[in-house]
Amino acid sequence: MSVKRRLGKAREHCITPEAVAAFMAGDFTRLHRALGLKPWEPSPLPRDIEPLGVDEGPGPQNRTSWAEAWPKVQELQRALIEAAGGRPRASRQRSD
Repeated sequence: MSVKRRLGKAREHCITPEAVAAFMAGDFTRLHRALGLKPWEPSPLPRDIEPLGVDEGPGPQNRTSWAEAWPKVQELQRALIEAAGGRPRASRQRSD
């Protein structure tokens, strides 16, 4: 009996109003949840606001999950900046 092969679902991170609000508030936890990011992925917040965030430069040069996620999160950061009309100015916040 043959079995139909299925491809995995592509997981695109949607830029929602909730994600934009969390980004502009500099809220690490709410932003991660709103975007559905994994715990080991960097935050799309700028590094000057969140030490676990990304910047425009090249990512870490090692072979970790963190480093592999860097380009994807940089793209999310660019999309959030565009959707929000600018970078967040808020100080670092965490909602636990």
